This record gives sequence, structure tokens and C-alpha cells, in this order.
Amino acid sequence: MNNFKDQVVLITGGYQGIGRAVAEKFLEKEARVAIFDKEPTDLDSALSGVGDIQDSAQVENFLSQVEEKFGEVNILINNVGLGLVKRFFETTNSDFDKVFGVNLKGPFFLTQKVASKMTEGDSILFITSIHAESPSGDPTYDASKAAINNLVLNLSLELSQKGVRVNAIAPGHIDTKNNEPRVQPDVPLGGKAGTPEEIAKAVLFLSNPEKAGYITGAILPVTAGLHIPRP
Repeated sequence: MNNFKDQVVLITGGYQGIGRAVAEKFLEKEARVAIFDKEPTDLDSALSGVGDIQDSAQVENFLSQVEEKFGEVNILINNVGLGLVKRFFETTNSDFDKVFGVNLKGPFFLTQKVASKMTEGDSILFITSIHAESPSGDPTYDASKAAINNLVLNLSLELSQKGVRVNAIAPGHIDTKNNEPRVQPDVPLGGKAGTPEEIAKAVLFLSNPEKAGYITGAILPVTAGLHIPRP
């Protein structure tokens, strides 16, 4: 059974990498896919919106386009993210505001707008990071993802009253640049990085009410064991 046929799916950060792989999977399932990113998508079957997740006017304008063409959003995938890879003493006020604006504030208020119109059976999913719990040395990125993890827990409780599920996926090493994933010796299972398609498969699982209808408030690590503390 195809549970995604004609479902309206909104993906942020869908121009490339994980977001694009997610969009392709939903299109294969005959969903109505809308992508909001800083660059236009070349996926002809998807509705493309170009803008800044931090700009509420641009976000609201695209949501209006989505609703006019497809209807109200059934599945929201908050994939957009930014990491500046700066250490604590290198980070400026503007760096902090930009990372938290893209990773937390923008998705927070987009989700607020979309969720207000969602009904029972709809789903929200965030792409977070294992670095929400395991420091990478980039404190603004890690802290913003830790905040997302807590947001998922809060929203899963509040939106359960509407019958809307809220979950997250925490990827490990994902190779978005090579056809064959790079060797990654610190990954326990297989010793290599994952692919965007691996994350996309997990997204479809958690978005499917038939397979994951009893799952909400989950933060699923997709890491081949990288997230597991070493003895």
C-alpha cells in the first residue's frame, strides 16, 4: 500500500544532499513535494521555493504557494541546517545568531505555521545530529541541534492532542559528495560513511503512519553505530 500518494510533503533544505534524497524518495511514492531552500531545485515534479528560512515573509509566501497548488501540508521535513565549524572563542555574535536562526528559530516558526493546520495522521520530522549529545568542537551547531532534540520532545507531547506525530533523525557521517561513500574507520558497522539515501529511507519509515503510527517523540540515530559510547 502506498501511504504517500497525493500526500503534501514540504522539505526544507531540499536542494541537495539529504534533502534532495528525501524529496526523490517521496516523489517515487507519488507524493506532492514542495522544496524550500536557498537555491532552486532541479526536480521537475517538485514545487520549488527559494528563500531564507529566517525570513518569515518569504516562508509565509511559499506556504501560500504550496497550499494553493497542493493543499495543506501533511508531512513536514525540517532538514535545513548550518554549521560554521568555529570553536568557542572564534564565534561572534553574528555567527551565533545565524546558526541558531537557521537551525532553530526558522524551523520553529515554520513548524508553528504548518502544524496549526495539521490534522490527525500528519507528521513532522526534524533532521538533527548525533552532535546534539556528542560534542564536535563546534558549540553553536551542537547546541542548536540539542535544542532541536528538546523541541521534538515538547512538540510530540503538545501535538499529540491533534493526532500529529513529531520525530527526529540523528545522522552520523553522511557522504553527500561521492558516489561511493568514503572510508570512515570510526564507524563500527562497515567502516564507511552513510549515504543520503540511508537517511531518506529512515525519513520515509518515520513518516509512514502504517509502519510508525505508534512512534512519536523519537530521535532515531542512523549512524551504523557511531553514536554508541565506546567502552
